[in-house]
Amino acid sequence: MKQNIEKNISRIIKNEVLNHIVQFGTFTIPDIVENTGISATTIAKYVNELQDDNILIVQDTVKTVRRGRRPILYGIRPDASYFVGVDIKASSLTLGLMDISGKMLSIVNDDSFRFDDSYAKYEEICVAVGRFIKESGRGISCICVTVGGRVNTVKGTCATHFNFEDNGEVPIADVLSERFGCKVIIENDTKAITYGEYMSMKDKTIRNFLYVNIGWGLGLGVIIDGKQLTGANGYAGEFGHMPFYDNDVICHCGKKGCIETEASGSAINRKLVQRIKNGEQSILAPRVLKGQQLTIQEILYAAEKEDPLCVDLISQTGTELGRHLAGMINLFNPDMIMIGGTLSKAAAYYFLHPLSASVRKYSLKLLSRDVTLLTSSLGDDAGIVGACFVARNSVLSRIMNG
Repeated sequence: MKQNIEKNISRIIKNEVLNHIVQFGTFTIPDIVENTGISATTIAKYVNELQDDNILIVQDTVKTVRRGRRPILYGIRPDASYFVGVDIKASSLTLGLMDISGKMLSIVNDDSFRFDDSYAKYEEICVAVGRFIKESGRGISCICVTVGGRVNTVKGTCATHFNFEDNGEVPIADVLSERFGCKVIIENDTKAITYGEYMSMKDKTIRNFLYVNIGWGLGLGVIIDGKQLTGANGYAGEFGHMPFYDNDVICHCGKKGCIETEASGSAINRKLVQRIKNGEQSILAPRVLKGQQLTIQEILYAAEKEDPLCVDLISQTGTELGRHLAGMINLFNPDMIMIGGTLSKAAAYYFLHPLSASVRKYSLKLLSRDVTLLTSSLGDDAGIVGACFVARNSVLSRIMNG
C-alpha cells in the first residue's frame, strides 16, 4: 500500500515537472508546490532522482524580493536523449535530429526523393535513416516517421502505406523498432505538424488550437486543453473527408462529395483543367491542352503573375475553406487557427483574406471574435520539427509514467 502511494506521488511530481519544462522550459520547486500542493521536501526528493538519472540540471537561481535562499531554477539536460524525425512527402524526404530540450541540431532534406509505396522505396528510406543516425554520432532514444494517410498510432500501423507481406501481422512500427534498435513511432503527417507548430509557439497561453494542412489534400490537427486529439485509434481529424457536397465528384478516398473535392489543391487543379477546356484563358492553358500534369506550385506561380483564372480559383477555395472552418470554430471554440500546407503560401489577399472573411461570416460571433487566424510559423520545416517533437513526447511520457 505504502509503495503504491509513493509510486503515485512520484508519478504526479514527475508529470508536473516535465509538463512544466515542456510548457515553459524551466521550473522551480515552488512552482511544483503551487501546482500540486505536495510539500517542497517531497518534491525535492524526486527532483534529485531526476538529477541522478541525468535528466535534470541546475540552470540558475531566481531573484526574489524575499530574504533567504533563492529558489533554484531547474532545466532538462540537453544531452539526456536525442530523437530523429523522418518526414516522408511525395517529393521529398527530410531527416532531423533534436535533443531533449527541443533544440533542432540538424535537418537534412532530399528534394530528389520521390515516394512510392514499394518495398524498394521503403528500403531506400531505411538506409537513409540508418546513415543519418550513424553520421549524427548520437545514441537515439526514439524515431518518429511521419507519412500521409490513415495511421493507427496505438497499434503502430499505417492503413495507407508499408503493408508488405514479409511483415506478416507485425506492425510496421515494431518492424522498424527492431531494425534500428530503439522505439519507432508512426504518425500521420498533419498530426505531427500540428504538434510541432503548437510546441514551437512562443505564446504558452494558447490551449485550444486547430491546424489546417491544405495542399493537394486537406487535413486537420486539433489540440484541446493542451493535448492532441487523436481519437480511439489515432484517426481523428479526417476533416477533408466529411461528406458535405452533392457534387458526384469521387474523392481519392473513394467516397463522393468530400470537402476535399471542393477545398484543396486537387480541387483547384480539377476545376482549372475543366475551365480551360471550356475555353477560359490562362497562362497554364498550353500545358493543360497538351495533357501535361500541373503542380500546386505552378498554379500559385501563375496567380503571382496575376493569372485571373488561378487567382479566382484560389480565392474561391479560401472562401469555401473558411465556411467549413466556421463550423470547426462553432464546434471546438479554439484560441487559434493556423493554416499550413502548400496553399497557405498563396498571397494573403488571394487566399487568407477571403478565408478570414468567410470565417467571420459563417461562424458565431461570440466564438470567433477572439480567434487568431494566421499562417504556418515553421513553414517547410514544420513536418520534421513535428516528427522530432512527437518522438520526444513519447520518451518524456515514459519518464513521467516510470
